[in-house]
Amino acid sequence: MIVRPDLLRQDRAAAESGADQHRQSLPEGVYTGIWWYARFPDHYAGDGTAATHELGEYQMQWWIDSISKAIVAIKADDVSLKLQNEFYEKSTHPLDTQQ
Repeated sequence: MIVRPDLLRQDRAAAESGADQHRQSLPEGVYTGIWWYARFPDHYAGDGTAATHELGEYQMQWWIDSISKAIVAIKADDVSLKLQNEFYEKSTHPLDTQQ
């Protein structure tokens, strides 16, 4: 509704189920490369009949804010590279690792 309203077919929103099909029996938090297809084989999740332009605007703004905050945090991060370099340096002589 927000990005590509020309592709919207609201009249078809109720034509198929967006319910989780639970086709894998793995514990909560365990993911496989096929987890999305196992849960939503028609690539449709949720209930599209509840969609509104206002809800779409809200959701889009939430995503924009989240991505913006993540980019700011990543650019300000000066710890990850140090830890990565420490890890790789220590991995060159693993027997010297403290036990």
